[in-house]
Amino acid sequence: MMHDVVIVGGGFSGTIAAIVLARAGWQVALVDRHLVYPPDFRAEHLHGEQAETLRRLGVLDEVVAGVPPVRQVADARRGRLCGVRPTLNYGMRYETMVNTARALLPAEVEKLFGRVEDLRAGAERQTVLLADGSVASGRLLVLATGLGYTLNGRLGIGRRVLHEGHSLSFGFDMAPLSGGRFPYPFLAYPGERAADGIDYLSAFEIGEAMRANLFTFRAYRDAWTQAMRREPERTLAEALPGLAKVLGPYRVTSPVQARAMDLYQSENYRIPGVVLIGDAFQTACPPAGAGLTRALIDVERLCTVHVPDWLATPGMGVEKIAAFYDDPVKRASDARATHDAHYRRALSTETSLGWTLHRWRLRVQGWLPDLGSRLRPQQQPA
Repeated sequence: MMHDVVIVGGGFSGTIAAIVLARAGWQVALVDRHLVYPPDFRAEHLHGEQAETLRRLGVLDEVVAGVPPVRQVADARRGRLCGVRPTLNYGMRYETMVNTARALLPAEVEKLFGRVEDLRAGAERQTVLLADGSVASGRLLVLATGLGYTLNGRLGIGRRVLHEGHSLSFGFDMAPLSGGRFPYPFLAYPGERAADGIDYLSAFEIGEAMRANLFTFRAYRDAWTQAMRREPERTLAEALPGLAKVLGPYRVTSPVQARAMDLYQSENYRIPGVVLIGDAFQTACPPAGAGLTRALIDVERLCTVHVPDWLATPGMGVEKIAAFYDDPVKRASDARATHDAHYRRALSTETSLGWTLHRWRLRVQGWLPDLGSRLRPQQQPA
């Protein structure tokens, strides 16, 4: 069967793209290694901007069904509560997001599960060959393969690393030592010293559990990282001594997961019949919350603007593909993600006089990590 679109990668963005296209009447195939998406330490909550994009795509209410929204975030710094502000946040583990979205796939979507053996691309027909002999063909091939590079490389698509080991994120569950619940369902707590390389910790409820994400600019193999994984309570108490004053005494109740992220952009990606979305195209900085945001913007622009236009006429040449990469909304999203990545690292780690004064000005202005609609910094030290 010749599909209109074949999507390789059944994570969140690939699955949402398949839903949107299939509901619009296009013939879609979705290819992924896993029948059920496994546990994966990635985005663990949907914030306001992401939720709004999903709303425009018509899937938000179904994706977050049964997940109570958190509408306030408590801001704290150096052991004291600074205030509470409005937000919109849905706490969901990434695999829950994906598997919930997969349950929404229209029956017409052909689903193929297994390892992709090879890809063939051209101006008219794209073919995906699986290890078990299955084949999916279509007019357009969408690669939503995340951080994986093998399939991109087979098509001659390169990758330029901007910063290896740009950030390191930790995920773990927390509970009050006294039992019960923490005083705040959603807390943002910035690092206390630039020398520690900590951007901020966010703690948010997922069901009955409190999940914490600690965003840092540390090296994966340094001693501090290993201590954080072995002795998280002691390491957190030393790095964020004021946290217990805000939350109360706490314990870490799960293994500590760590995820290092390289900052990279794709090269030589303008080829006939193939489009890259999300992390398959470029990565973003997890502390800035931009990864899922820009992936969903990719999905929205591709599925609601470009694919309907492309499929209206024969062929899938480079001139069509270029329209997606040159889309001003996508380009602005990509540029913003790159800018925020460099800004957040400098804001958290630079100790020069300019950055020290910049942090002081932000504190005076009441700045804290904006987890509801993401910080869009306009001001940087020279």
